[in-house]
Amino acid sequence: MKRLFLLAASLLSSCASVTPSVSSSSSLPTTPSSKEQAVVPSYKIMSWNVYLGRGDMAALADVVEQTRPDIINFQECTDPCKNMLRDVLTRVEEYVLVCDKIDNMTCATPILFDSAKFDYIDSGTEMLVDAYDGVKTKSLSYLVLEEKQSGKGLIHLNFHGAVCTPNYDGYEHLNSEQCSSIAMEWKEGNVIQLMNKAKELKALYGDYPVEFSGDCNFNEDSTPYSLVLSSGFYDAEKSATDERTQDGLKTHHTLAGEPSEGKSIDHIFADDKLTFVTHHIERGHAALIASDHCPVLATVKMEEAPYA
Repeated sequence: MKRLFLLAASLLSSCASVTPSVSSSSSLPTTPSSKEQAVVPSYKIMSWNVYLGRGDMAALADVVEQTRPDIINFQECTDPCKNMLRDVLTRVEEYVLVCDKIDNMTCATPILFDSAKFDYIDSGTEMLVDAYDGVKTKSLSYLVLEEKQSGKGLIHLNFHGAVCTPNYDGYEHLNSEQCSSIAMEWKEGNVIQLMNKAKELKALYGDYPVEFSGDCNFNEDSTPYSLVLSSGFYDAEKSATDERTQDGLKTHHTLAGEPSEGKSIDHIFADDKLTFVTHHIERGHAALIASDHCPVLATVKMEEAPYA
């Protein structure tokens, strides 16, 4: 098992701290009510597209610190976000940054995790195969962890789904409908790549539960979303047992603007070995001025889902 202190020295220079706005979601107790009960750990995850660092990064760091997730998936986290990440790591010393590089290139889908709660096993990054290669933000990151108190393992994935537009070089001759069709094929390929990566990691580390999240760039009416569900995964927005944000608003918006009516494209999924307890989309002022996407949070129990 790789040791965390070896990670910290090499990662701090490229890390940044993030602080989320207060969410109504809260982690459940991780200690049993009696000595006879088995420990059922829980953790909080956040997924947030941070808009290439174009928003208010101080507000973004505030949101992260206030909501204090145990695992944070970022998308579009390029070099302008680095100071923000450094700030978060300074504020929350337990956070460790992984997956910030793909070879010598900045990885736009880095992950922060709480080293007081989880032991690090492995991590890695790769570009999405099915995506426009002129944009370097469409990537996949993975992190394998063990929860300290229980020793339970977890396979965690983060990604930023593909899009296609006539603004891309070589696609100027296509109309929006044709681009949409290409993008949907790419997104299906993204889901297949995620599923294959999960299988690969299970073969290496054991039959751990799997969860993944990101700016998927697809909603519940799409074929990629259906492919995720048919692969044995559940959406926190639809499955959380105690609380869900279902206000009929999109998860993306104009920077500092209010979300409009529509469906989420930012999702958190898990297989039936994990239970979603809460799901929350943070729509406070700090979140809205920090990015053009709202952060999505979920509290997850590390036990089999009752709704599976």
